[in-house]
Amino acid sequence: AVNGGYYNKASGTQSAVNGGKVNTASGTNAAVNGGGNNIASSYSAAVNGGYYNTASGHTSAVNGGYYNAASGYYTAVNAGTFNTVDGKGSAVNGGTSNEATGAFSAVIGGYYNTASADYSVAGVP
Repeated sequence: AVNGGYYNKASGTQSAVNGGKVNTASGTNAAVNGGGNNIASSYSAAVNGGYYNTASGHTSAVNGGYYNAASGYYTAVNAGTFNTVDGKGSAVNGGTSNEATGAFSAVIGGYYNTASADYSVAGVP
């Protein structure tokens, strides 16, 4: 279902785009909730605002910002720009150009931080 906005596409089974522009929800149960040029392409993936964000991991989410990507299982990017998460169960909580690639790892924020080991934390002041 597409609920408002323009040039939006909801092609996944039970997927939804709720406003914004040029957003795509192609995964089963996927959703894009506003913003622009966002893509939710995996099962239960979601992008909740922002621009040019991609949630392509199973049950992944990008919750705002610009040019962020959540591609691992159960991953999240919670704001910022150019952040990437692909470690299972990992998260980046803001900042710029951060990566969480280890399983269950986290980047708290800041710039150019990498949490590459399993269960690691980076970006702590």
